[in-house]
Amino acid sequence: MAATTSGSAAAAAAPTPFPSLAEQHMHKNRLQQFAQRTYQKLPIYNVECEGEYHLLKFKCTVEVGGQLFSSTQSFSRRKEAEQDAARVAYETLVTTDVATVGEALELIDQGVVFCKSILNEFAVKKKTMGPSYTIAPQEKPMTLFVASVVFDGRTYTGEAAISKKVAEQKAARAAVKSILGGPDHVAPESQHQASLLTTVQGQNIVPAIDPSVNPSAKAVTHSRKRKGRSGVSDVNGAMIAKEH
Repeated sequence: MAATTSGSAAAAAAPTPFPSLAEQHMHKNRLQQFAQRTYQKLPIYNVECEGEYHLLKFKCTVEVGGQLFSSTQSFSRRKEAEQDAARVAYETLVTTDVATVGEALELIDQGVVFCKSILNEFAVKKKTMGPSYTIAPQEKPMTLFVASVVFDGRTYTGEAAISKKVAEQKAARAAVKSILGGPDHVAPESQHQASLLTTVQGQNIVPAIDPSVNPSAKAVTHSRKRKGRSGVSDVNGAMIAKEH
């Protein structure tokens, strides 16, 4: 009996688990996707060595969009320093990202490949847990995959795809569609969802939308130079594109 009590106490005192190894190594990948979409340029990393030869420490600085971001400390491994610098850059840029309506419409043409990246940015802006994906295979007549993603307490399911990666992107697209709202979307935009698009530090944020989400995206893109931009509304100070 005493042993059981002791075991329960030990379990209760167990430390909070650290982020998974995979999560710790995702920062460079996320920053690269963000930089490609926003600046059309890859991040540039510069690593400096400190200390004695047998006890080297590494500190990294990364340049993104003309701005420099440094790792928060020195690390015993070069890759860890790069990942930390990427994390600092990504979290800073995402929460202060500015996009005009025209730029947002151009991002629409870049395809479903960025949907997971956009959803990750929503998580950073909202300071909530990152999206969690599950995949279920379907055999009829060929093997297809359907993914669901849990984000901010809600579950979104995407369309069937021929690969797991594409299935996850489609699930992320379903979540983005619901968050942005609109006639063709899973759910209308609520005040809670609109908070993801509101002004951050006095700047308007416009997340990207996939072209397959909005079939008229190209038509709107070609007409974006006109003074009266069709399909644009102001919600809580944030400019978002909507389909008529």
